[in-house]
Amino acid sequence: MNKMSKDERSSVEPVAYVTGFHGGHCVIEPIDRATVLPVGMALSRAPTEWLSLDDDEIHQAFCYAEYETNLRWNHNPEGWCKAFAAYIEAKLKEKNG
Repeated sequence: MNKMSKDERSSVEPVAYVTGFHGGHCVIEPIDRATVLPVGMALSRAPTEWLSLDDDEIHQAFCYAEYETNLRWNHNPEGWCKAFAAYIEAKLKEKNG
C-alpha cells in the first residue's frame, strides 16, 4: 500500500462519488463519465479541514492539568505533561472525529 503525505492527499482530486445503493452495494459514478474506473480501485474519502484548538480550549487544558488533577508541575512534570496531552488529544478527537 502506497502512503501519501498529508499534502499529497489534500491535493488529490476526486474521481467518483457514491450516488446511492442497489442490491446492498454502493453505486459509484465517475465525475468524468468518459473515465473507466478499474475494478478494485481504491477510493478515499475527500480530505476535511483539520480543526485545531483555540486559545480558550488550550487554557482549559492547562487548567485541567493544573487544578483538576492531583499532579503538580514542580513535583511530577511528566505526569502533568501526560494529563495536559491527554486532555488536548481528547478535545482534538472530539472536534475532528
